[in-house]
Amino acid sequence: MSKKVAVLVEDNVHDFEFWYPFYRLQEAGFEPVAVGPETGKTYMGKMGNPIKATCSPQDLSPSDVAGVVVPGGWAPDRLRTHKSIVDFVRAVSGSGGVVAAICHGGSVLVSAGILKGVKATSFVSIKDDMVLAGADWVDEPVVVSGKLVTSRTPADLPFFGEALVKALG
Repeated sequence: MSKKVAVLVEDNVHDFEFWYPFYRLQEAGFEPVAVGPETGKTYMGKMGNPIKATCSPQDLSPSDVAGVVVPGGWAPDRLRTHKSIVDFVRAVSGSGGVVAAICHGGSVLVSAGILKGVKATSFVSIKDDMVLAGADWVDEPVVVSGKLVTSRTPADLPFFGEALVKALG
């Protein structure tokens, strides 16, 4: 099984929600990869920190990764407009990989159509979107439903990181 995990990036990603899982994955022996719509592009986090995408979904096959992480911030509003990103998340889910999203990252899961019949959480402002997409939304720090891991806010990052690593095995 691959140890590579895609961590999605776009402008205005929440810096903590990108870097905490990224480094947590490294600490656990995984190979996190910054994946953005454009290979080699440097995206700016909400707090002004640059993050360079080392590859794009076109450079990876779902079988190349053990999972994908969708950080929050305002980046998911941009990420969900890229067909390649949405298709990649859907394909990773469909191939049995772990899909993890925190905060507004759940909006990408909505666009990917992978929430029907699963228990999930998110930032409260996208609760209605997730429910309309078929999720059983709950207000908990972290929710694991099969290979789907979701969390609400940066305050939940310790729970999110632990559940993510456990789900990846």
